[in-house]
Amino acid sequence: MPKEMPQDISIRPVISSDVDGLLEMVQQSSGGLSSLQPRREFLLDYIKSSEKSFSGKKDLETPHKYLLGMFTKNKIIGCAAVKTQIGVDSPFINFDIVGDGLDQFLVASARFKGATEVGSLFLHPNYRAFGLGKYLAKVRYLLMAAEPWRFGDTIIAELRGICGAEGSPLFDHLFKYKLDKTFLEADTEYFDRNPDALGEIVPIGRIDVSNFPMDVRASLAQPHPSGKGALRMLQNEGFIFSGTIDLFDAGPIVYAYRDTIRTIMSRYVGAAQPVASISGTVPYLVSAGKVADFRAVLCMATVTDNGVLMPDDAYEALDLKPGEDIAYWSSDTPLRNTRKSPVKAHV
Repeated sequence: MPKEMPQDISIRPVISSDVDGLLEMVQQSSGGLSSLQPRREFLLDYIKSSEKSFSGKKDLETPHKYLLGMFTKNKIIGCAAVKTQIGVDSPFINFDIVGDGLDQFLVASARFKGATEVGSLFLHPNYRAFGLGKYLAKVRYLLMAAEPWRFGDTIIAELRGICGAEGSPLFDHLFKYKLDKTFLEADTEYFDRNPDALGEIVPIGRIDVSNFPMDVRASLAQPHPSGKGALRMLQNEGFIFSGTIDLFDAGPIVYAYRDTIRTIMSRYVGAAQPVASISGTVPYLVSAGKVADFRAVLCMATVTDNGVLMPDDAYEALDLKPGEDIAYWSSDTPLRNTRKSPVKAHV
């Protein structure tokens, strides 16, 4: 475990040759991460789908998956993804929570079909003490801002619910007796939301919550303890609870409108200049390129009237072309409409 934050953090699309490192990393999970199953073949298929999406094709009706990796010394230490047109190729079925008190009930729903989802956020446990998860989450919004028209107006995030190897209260109550499988077995099998298979198990009509055992009711819309930090980060971006929960583990689905996400609203765009060294206490998340050539770094920087000064090695890592703009965000950059940017703001 490193004693201090690495100084060479870069973020780029995950490629096929990263699969073994990605597998080793996600094996650190305690389970329940449906989109990052610790199986090499599964992860390789995910990466290949992402590589196809990052190729830059403009087929907006086709679902795309963009998987980004965070690296230090060419070692992958984290990942995060953006997925478009969810529920188009395979059903995205969840439960809406309707009503209150004794009149509260669940009903199966596909209300977010066609939305864009942020997910697959995972940071290696050895690097969580440095606050890198915040930047890993935010880089997805800089990707969206690079070409907003590729992504839906509604952005959702599905948080892991109360679940684990021992099961999940909602799954155990509604599905276990039907499937004769553990929660993790079912979560793996039904991840692709096969429409025929799901049609056989999804309850039809109103499901009264008042009849649920106390532990099941208490689990509804509650994030897994390990996901509470992720929920706070989403809330800080402006995401709110949608009233919809995961079909199996009852985790909350939160949403926001793309152009009101705070990182997108508070980023700046302008020129960058390399310098030999620079001091600072607040890291900057700096990105360059459109979707097809997107890349980012985390580094110290200084904003001046002539542009953003950043270390030589970070500038080189971005492989900037002459005259190419960068986008940047840091915790001390306010919303764009509260202060005039020293470099040109993106409109």
